[in-house]
Amino acid sequence: MSLIEYREVEGPIDRDLLLAIGSLERKLVGAADTAEFSIESCADQIQLAVNNHRWIHLALATMGGEVVGYKLGRSNDPRTFESWGGGVRRDARRQGIASALARLQELWCRAQGFQFIQTETAHDNLAMLAVNLKQGFFVAGTYLDRGAHLKVILQKPLN
Repeated sequence: MSLIEYREVEGPIDRDLLLAIGSLERKLVGAADTAEFSIESCADQIQLAVNNHRWIHLALATMGGEVVGYKLGRSNDPRTFESWGGGVRRDARRQGIASALARLQELWCRAQGFQFIQTETAHDNLAMLAVNLKQGFFVAGTYLDRGAHLKVILQKPLN
């Protein structure tokens, strides 16, 4: 088994990292390499979602130089940091990677003076709901995404 290494990146994410995260994201959702779900299109979507924010934080887990997990967040609000995306490759799970990435994100948020970390998930994503509740998040609200999909908003106070 390879050693898990962690690192953090602040600010806009460079193209090589975006492509590495896009490649992992495709594996996480089990998508075929199509034009609409290529590594490049995943990288472009991530870049659009985060790189125009004032605060950006990326925590990465690598094994043998390959990205096996990430936790990415963003904010333009000095009070609340949005934990926007993340995941751990299936064959690297059950090694504490997701928890370690969450700790790195939380420590960074505290150092920046954020008062809350916020995230959201689908109402039926029980694994993510359970993990977040165990990490001290509470349900802050719900909404209908595109008028049809119930989303749960979770927040964790940092003070």
